[in-house]
Amino acid sequence: MKVAVHLRGGPNRTNVRSEAIADGFYALGHHVEYLPRSEASKTADLVVQTGFCDTTALKGAIDRQMPYIVMEAPPFRTLCDEAEWSSWGYNGLAGGAYRPEAPDEERPTPSTAPRKEAGDTLIIGQKPTDHSLRGSDHIGWLKAKLRESPWAKLRHHPLMVDPPCTIEEALDGVQSVITYTSTVGVDAAVAGCEVIVEGPGSWWIQGVEREAHLHALSWAAFSNLSFAQPKYIGHILSGYDEAAALAAEGTVEVPRGKIDGRAICQQYYQQVIR
Repeated sequence: MKVAVHLRGGPNRTNVRSEAIADGFYALGHHVEYLPRSEASKTADLVVQTGFCDTTALKGAIDRQMPYIVMEAPPFRTLCDEAEWSSWGYNGLAGGAYRPEAPDEERPTPSTAPRKEAGDTLIIGQKPTDHSLRGSDHIGWLKAKLRESPWAKLRHHPLMVDPPCTIEEALDGVQSVITYTSTVGVDAAVAGCEVIVEGPGSWWIQGVEREAHLHALSWAAFSNLSFAQPKYIGHILSGYDEAAALAAEGTVEVPRGKIDGRAICQQYYQQVIR
């Protein structure tokens, strides 16, 4: 199989993710070529890119109906160092990606707290330029949620306020969490909260059995060193044929186009934070 691994220009720590999985494919005898994200491969059987960005590389894979893998931050932030761990998924981002069924073999998962029976409601704000929002009007969504639940608290994304509120502080005394696609949904479920998910492709899925879903998520991210081990690359490759079939029929996520991030963040400050 020919794998095209597309990197950002210049020294960039996010490239470590793509390079880690590339090492694994290479170790199993697959042909690996490195290309910039500004160039589309015309011959690759699989495209790998860090981040769900509207790049020439990703658009090229979608146009050719070839499967792609997106590397991103892991779903367990309290367990996995984002600099040392990476999530992976075919043809989409986070929960919107396809992955083969997780093996029975246990992997590290966060320790879960008992279910909370009472407490506040917390609405989770995300950075309005987040690719996981998939182009939705996050400012409008937050304002609508606050109108529907005026008693609820609001947690802003740490990059939007100074000083930021930690996840532990935000979830203290909270029983119910409303999120669009934030990874905080996983943190909240681990902390024993009821999690209401309203956007597509979230890491957390409303109504799932908690421990079973955490086990599935544990196979959606590996340490960067683990990608070189045949067991983990073998698991990824076990889903290739299905991912290729989905790509051939057009069942893939398409990243949103470029936006005016500065203007959107300014609107967030004016209309939500005030």
